[in-house]
Amino acid sequence: MIINLTILKLSEKVKAYVEEVERETGYTVSIENFQGEDARVTLDHKHKYIHVEINEEGYKEDSEEEIDHTIAHEVTHEFLSLKKKYCRLSCGDEMRDTVERLVIRLASMVEDIVVNKIIQKKNFRPDYTQYLLARKGLDYHGMYNSDPIYNDMFMVSRYIQAWGILRYFNPGEIDKKTIHEFLKIFQKSYPKQHEEAKKIKGIILENNIFTPEGYCKTIKKCLDLWNFTHLVGIYTCQRYDIIITNNTNI
Repeated sequence: MIINLTILKLSEKVKAYVEEVERETGYTVSIENFQGEDARVTLDHKHKYIHVEINEEGYKEDSEEEIDHTIAHEVTHEFLSLKKKYCRLSCGDEMRDTVERLVIRLASMVEDIVVNKIIQKKNFRPDYTQYLLARKGLDYHGMYNSDPIYNDMFMVSRYIQAWGILRYFNPGEIDKKTIHEFLKIFQKSYPKQHEEAKKIKGIILENNIFTPEGYCKTIKKCLDLWNFTHLVGIYTCQRYDIIITNNTNI
């Protein structure tokens, strides 16, 4: 494990989990600061690295538990691809940035449920705050008004994440009440996006996203739903091997 951080301090608990992922995958985890939003993770297959980047300034006021959750969450995404053979999506160079962001958002809304379930079992406190943004009067379009399609995807993803908390986790009575209120307000305020979310929710319920096969079937059907299938390739990663099969029937 390589840690290049100057502000954030990682707990021994999250360090132990990262080392466990390294043993399971054979990849070294590097954790570095970057100037982008929030946190992200990428793979370097050639050198066998899992690169986690986190905006230290953005997280410096967060609690140790929140930082632990963020690091564990990002690392687990690549644990799923390397160890569990969860499928990944490849976007061509000619793809517009907006479409690529849409595809990434679509996959993340489903996989985040799996990731959070795994790290919850590792005793990392679930972080529900990002899914509790909706209160009466919140204007999603005011937050993400640069692209209406991305607006819709963002809104749908927030609904799916909130629904996923109630379906697969035990958030406690206070958070549960807030999430129920959010879902109720969402359905009333955004009927179009709610209908799209219902379709994705149905796809998730038809498949077991906690298995690589079920997850990939879910992603394939969601791509079909949003007419993205012809724009991306679906592949799996196994150490150095990258198998890319465009429009594969999984």
